Amino acid sequence: MIAQLSNGHDRGVSDLLAFTLTFSIIITGIALVTLGGLGAFDAIQQGATTDVAETSMIGFAETTDDHIQSEAPRRTTSMKLQGHGLSIRSSTLNVTVDGRSANISTGAFIRETDSGTDIVYTSGAVYRVQEEGLVVSRKPGFRCTPESGSVYLSVLSLDGQTDFSSSSRITIETTIQNRTLVSPRAGKSPSATTVSVNVSKTAYPDAWHRLFEEEPSHWSDHSEPHTYQCTGINRAVVHNTSVGVRTVT
Repeated sequence: MIAQLSNGHDRGVSDLLAFTLTFSIIITGIALVTLGGLGAFDAIQQGATTDVAETSMIGFAETTDDHIQSEAPRRTTSMKLQGHGLSIRSSTLNVTVDGRSANISTGAFIRETDSGTDIVYTSGAVYRVQEEGLVVSRKPGFRCTPESGSVYLSVLSLDGQTDFSSSSRITIETTIQNRTLVSPRAGKSPSATTVSVNVSKTAYPDAWHRLFEEEPSHWSDHSEPHTYQCTGINRAVVHNTSVGVRTVT
């Protein structure tokens, strides 16, 4: 009788221990899945937020293009920052046409996201700058077409000071300040044989490198560092449109 009671007691303890272990494993599994799921959700949410930021900057680029294409005197762009920061950083392109050089201050309009990715607008181009590398989201109005013997550079310069962050929707107002024919000079022929663009003094030289590398059949490396050139042409036109930027919160 005593042995039977002892066996029953041991079996009860074993069942309780097994139940406790099983329950603990289940709870731990649920916790791990929950934590992993939350991490994945955060990553997806950050990625979606960055995509929205990129889309908004492309929209800004398309709006400012109206200043060049239709000479619109004033344009506005609405943008929800979602806590992101906006700033304008110094950036300069050097353009040389048959030995005649000009420095054009373009500025770089930067949206800094929470994920550490910068969405950059500069002279019509939009770049996504992130740890994994650079992505050209939109190309500028730079055309090197040796087959037609011409080069056309439409450079847009931003003039203004912006350095703030906001979680609400803002309006960015752009106004034409000046339109300049950089090349050819007034009264001169647009004839040219070589056009070079130096990006060493831009805010994101690597982004410009990526842009020119994606068009190897048109722009080629120059012996001078950070410089790309278009040859085999007989005509070159370089326009510069200066636009004032004002942010309304």
